[in-house]
Amino acid sequence: MLLYAVFSSLVTLFNLPTSSVFEQKLTEAISFQKLSQSIKPGEDEEQVLDILMDSCMSAAYVDAAWLELYPSEPEQSSKIQLQKFISNGERQEVMTLLKRSAPFASYFNGQTTDRTEYLYGHIPHEIYKSVLVLPVSANKKKLGDIFLLKEVKDGFNKEMINIISTFAGQTSISIENHRLLNEAIRNERYREELEIAQRVQRSLLPSELHHNDCFEIDGFSAAADEVGGDYYETYRFDKNNFALIIGDVSGKGTSAAFNMSQMKGVFHSLVQLNLPPKDFLSKANNALSRCLEKNNFITTTYYTISTLTKEINFARAGHCPTLYYSREKDISRFLNIKGMGLGIVRNDGYENYLEEGYLKYQPGDVMVMYTDGIVEAKNKDNQEFGYDKLRLLLDGLKDFQAMEIKSKIVEEVYDFVGRETLPDDDYSILVIKFKA
Repeated sequence: MLLYAVFSSLVTLFNLPTSSVFEQKLTEAISFQKLSQSIKPGEDEEQVLDILMDSCMSAAYVDAAWLELYPSEPEQSSKIQLQKFISNGERQEVMTLLKRSAPFASYFNGQTTDRTEYLYGHIPHEIYKSVLVLPVSANKKKLGDIFLLKEVKDGFNKEMINIISTFAGQTSISIENHRLLNEAIRNERYREELEIAQRVQRSLLPSELHHNDCFEIDGFSAAADEVGGDYYETYRFDKNNFALIIGDVSGKGTSAAFNMSQMKGVFHSLVQLNLPPKDFLSKANNALSRCLEKNNFITTTYYTISTLTKEINFARAGHCPTLYYSREKDISRFLNIKGMGLGIVRNDGYENYLEEGYLKYQPGDVMVMYTDGIVEAKNKDNQEFGYDKLRLLLDGLKDFQAMEIKSKIVEEVYDFVGRETLPDDDYSILVIKFKA
């Protein structure tokens, strides 16, 4: 009985350290599992960092800890988060000592590389004697540092440091995956919204260009970005009278497309009043000045056509001059009249910057309306397509129908720029050929 009791005592005595080791390993395994499963779509990164802190503290039996996050913007200050079992005053004291003590001083003074895995050392603090600092990063960008403190001088052994480093590495991978997933979700949402914007923009351009048997009309528009800011439209007052407009919003992309939709609304509101072109642009400027941002403007030209009297009246608000081919004179010329863009002058004096043009057309005449993307298109040598090239091109296409003239001009522009080259600006063109 005595011998049995002695052996039992010895077995129990030698088994205690082993049990504590198994218990510690079990705790570490559970912590690692929690850490691995902590990130789910939509969860906050702060929750993951909180789990990391708890895992590190339980694995190393630390007495105090805090997490310091780096600012996302240079002008912002660092953010102290998840401070546990330490006061602000003690934390500041420890931080002051770290900046003076090796090996921490070189790290916090910016003298070490970004590949630092951890820093471990002693500090002359009256409470906390040993400190372990672990950088946390994601996507090769440092997020912050974890500070683990113990009251004993040699509080962290090699095994503890390896375990904690593993936790930090797993957290970095989890946060990186979380960010990549969120970025993919945002990109998918952006793509869907962009498709909606493209459908909306296509609906803003007319599906039908109004005309009668006295003239042909055809148009083309292509955006430099996914959506653009070029706009053209027609309106039929009666069987002999028509209105046309072509415009270009400053800028590109979704903001330009939004302003283009505003221009469309203004056009449909004012065109029904059957105003002279100069009055139309003056009222359009008043309306758009209330909704356009101060750094935005719209260039446009507005036309009214009467096939009964064969008259064209037009006014130009800073837009590219209309190219007109006269069959009688057998020459093409630009219709240059005075005008300033809508939204530049935002007062009643805007009308003084406008001029109204007038001409009578003859059968065989051709009118080409376009945006600046056509004449400012550049080739690989940085040369512009230019006004002269457009004019000479029309002289050679004068006998073709409106649709053919439009198509050949567009093809010439794309050939000049290069089929594989992305355009710098939106391309839009309207061609009218008068028959009677």
